[in-house]
Amino acid sequence: TLLAAACLFSANAFAADGFTGFYIGAHAGHGKGDSDNTVTLGGAWASESPALQAEVADRFSQSLNPSGSTFGVQLGYDHQFASGFLLGGEFDYSQLNVKDTDRTGPQPTTPFPSLNYDFSNRIEANDSLSLRLKAGYTNGSHLVFLTAGVGQVDVDASAGMVSNGGYNKLGTKSDSLDTTVWGVGYEYLFADNWSFRFDYLNTNADDFRYDTVYQPGSSFVSPAYTETVRQDFDYDTFRVGVNYRF
Repeated sequence: TLLAAACLFSANAFAADGFTGFYIGAHAGHGKGDSDNTVTLGGAWASESPALQAEVADRFSQSLNPSGSTFGVQLGYDHQFASGFLLGGEFDYSQLNVKDTDRTGPQPTTPFPSLNYDFSNRIEANDSLSLRLKAGYTNGSHLVFLTAGVGQVDVDASAGMVSNGGYNKLGTKSDSLDTTVWGVGYEYLFADNWSFRFDYLNTNADDFRYDTVYQPGSSFVSPAYTETVRQDFDYDTFRVGVNYRF
């Protein structure tokens, strides 16, 4: 009887404030996103037929679905109140392998069947960081929480077009984009200093833009034809991890 009471007392004491304190941990998972670009034609494109301009702009504007693995580390602090309510904050850093490439292949244009274009678009997210607030509720060794904050993600993007008429253009962009981040999670304390967690995060990055440039050997350098790419990027991550709590 005394042993059972001691075990019950220990379990209750552990549950009462087991989530309070600093923690550090690691995570791994999978990311999947969307990236749409819109291409605007300028310069000498105004001298071409409206039908050709519309078809080139439409086919050059593509949608990508990047996906891939993610892993990283997190550190934070939680405070568990007697009511079971929890407030905290977390910083995390992730290595990303979230990418996609699309290429249409040479296709003739409707206004001029003898003229074909090959369009390509690529995006890759390399790494990210976020600083987020947490709010949740505990029940014994269990915690469910909401989280939201801001961050950055490093992105490499490119868009190109090649025609059988010798027109060769390519645009590239490498940038750190500001992001907003929100998500939900579940955590379970399975030992005095260790917890297992699962979380879902949605990351929405600022739109970015870049221009294509002529590649060596390209025709129609003067008067200049211009293409401006405006692109967005957002992605979801599903992660599992462990935390060590001090």
